[in-house]
Amino acid sequence: MTDCRTRYPILLIHGLNCRDDWVFPYWGRVADILRARGAAVFLSGQDAWGSVPGNARALLRRGEDILAETGAEKLNLIAHSKGGLEARYLISSLNFAGRAASLTTVCTPHRGSRAAEAWLRRERICRAAGGGMERFWRARGDREPDFYAAVSALTPEAMVRFNAQNPDSPLVYYQSWGARLNGPGWDLMDRFQLWLTRADAPTDGLVSPESAVWGRWRGVLEGVSHQDAVGGRKRPGFDAGEFYVRLVQELAGMGF
Repeated sequence: MTDCRTRYPILLIHGLNCRDDWVFPYWGRVADILRARGAAVFLSGQDAWGSVPGNARALLRRGEDILAETGAEKLNLIAHSKGGLEARYLISSLNFAGRAASLTTVCTPHRGSRAAEAWLRRERICRAAGGGMERFWRARGDREPDFYAAVSALTPEAMVRFNAQNPDSPLVYYQSWGARLNGPGWDLMDRFQLWLTRADAPTDGLVSPESAVWGRWRGVLEGVSHQDAVGGRKRPGFDAGEFYVRLVQELAGMGF
């Protein structure tokens, strides 16, 4: 089956607190499903808790390697959560615009996350938890984990500066999706959602749909959590594999 074969290879870019070589795949079965349907799919391999600039530099090296390996002129970037910011930094600040055909972001906090603000207000707990996270992921391959820098970059205030410093390139097609939980549940994202709704609009557990808007807005995945959007727990009416198949088929139909 070749209905997901695109003109340019696809680079899936993960978000926080996971690595592509971790025992629990960040993207679930998404990469395998796309490959089975003819797509050339690669994983990004950046740090679980790297800073946005540091991880973007890792993406630059990865992107150059993929282009050399495949002989392609450009890549289609599909990014989740903080990975979308790293992709934007790659394009705008590391001069990758001419080598990126498209950037699709899913649940990326382009206008910041109130969850990041809430963590930073508890600075002592944040730094203690961050130290533990850094040790954990450094032992599993992270080169430059920096929990505090990663979280600080995601506040609404920080994103105002980031957006001003990383304008879109006219050479790249940008589109985005968000997600939103609509009722009480029992997993971690549901608990975060109940907590954050006191200070923010309804979210996917971490990011509001309003913050996820960037480029061509494609809409909200209703009843879907931040983790579900990349193949976490199945929610009624949403299958991550089917979602990304449709996404990639559309990119192929647009000539990307």
